[in-house]
Amino acid sequence: MKAINAIKKVKSHFKKQGINIEIYPPRAGGSYKWTFQHGDYVGSFSPNGHNGYSEGWEDVQVSGFHVRRSDDHSDIQSDYFAGSYRSNISQVCESLLPSPAKYSVGALVRGKQTKRAQRFGFAGKVGLVMPTIGGASNSNITVNWLGDEKPNYGYQSFSSRDLELAN
Repeated sequence: MKAINAIKKVKSHFKKQGINIEIYPPRAGGSYKWTFQHGDYVGSFSPNGHNGYSEGWEDVQVSGFHVRRSDDHSDIQSDYFAGSYRSNISQVCESLLPSPAKYSVGALVRGKQTKRAQRFGFAGKVGLVMPTIGGASNSNITVNWLGDEKPNYGYQSFSSRDLELAN
């Protein structure tokens, strides 16, 4: 991915949720990374084979997509490296600011007639969206199917693409 496209993607992700994020470019004698901060976390990415601030930086490929806490720094004297790496810029953005859930808590949903929904037995069933417990992703939704007993082990999560709003 080119640097200019990565910057546009970051700004677009945050703008969708009403946040104007500032991205700090690489600078001479300093960090050779583009960085941006939201809350207590810092996201960054690095240019490949370029310093990132001289002419032609827009067409440079970027990599090293990284997330860390703002008060956590790597220690060169030990074996400690702050944060973790992600595969792409979208994963960094989702780590800093997750997208809103497709279905809100309390919404009535129906299982679509997909192969997966039929295999797991919820195709055509109607249920109520429950609050997620823990760090479930926004693409997985916890559902309490109407007419089913509450399972002893807790409610199961389902992919939002296998569900639709019940009218």
